[in-house]
Amino acid sequence: MMRAKGQSLIELIVAVAVIQVGLFSIWSLFLVNFNAEKEAEYRIVGVNLAREGIEVIKNIRDANWQKRQYNVMANETQIYSWDQNLTAGTWSVNFSSRVPNAETMSALYFDSAGFFTTAKTASTTPYSRQIKIKNICCADANSDYKCDNTNYYLSSDYCASKIGINVVSQVNWQITGHQRQSIIEDNLYDWQ
Repeated sequence: MMRAKGQSLIELIVAVAVIQVGLFSIWSLFLVNFNAEKEAEYRIVGVNLAREGIEVIKNIRDANWQKRQYNVMANETQIYSWDQNLTAGTWSVNFSSRVPNAETMSALYFDSAGFFTTAKTASTTPYSRQIKIKNICCADANSDYKCDNTNYYLSSDYCASKIGINVVSQVNWQITGHQRQSIIEDNLYDWQ
């Protein structure tokens, strides 16, 4: 009986095919993992930018409280109110804002220190943010301004019995051709 030495051509082709399938699987897994990591990174930044929008509005409210405590005048006849510069509407803010800017959806950029800002600088980002503010008003039930969890409404206009503001921070971005967004909402009151 004669023994064959070495491998046949068919065995070699099968071995190369198995190696290719294994390498292709590993490469596909790497690409899926890389894309998932990028998606997670963009989502984390988007959520934190939405949270920053809420925090900026809270900081404006808190600064108004301090100004009111020390009787700082907003104009010639009026002391700062807790909601000074926080009127109902759609706004643009960044971490250095003292007053929101009237813009519907503003793009965010990197400044020279690496912070996100609405000031147009050389370094662009895929993110844009807007802040929507609505008044929280007491419901007028028979001229009774009793406010509780069921007797209030949101208004984008003036209300006679404003007890707070509803703030919605929305951040949009696009990654791999898909539009994404993060929305955070909070109610702020004059509880001081």
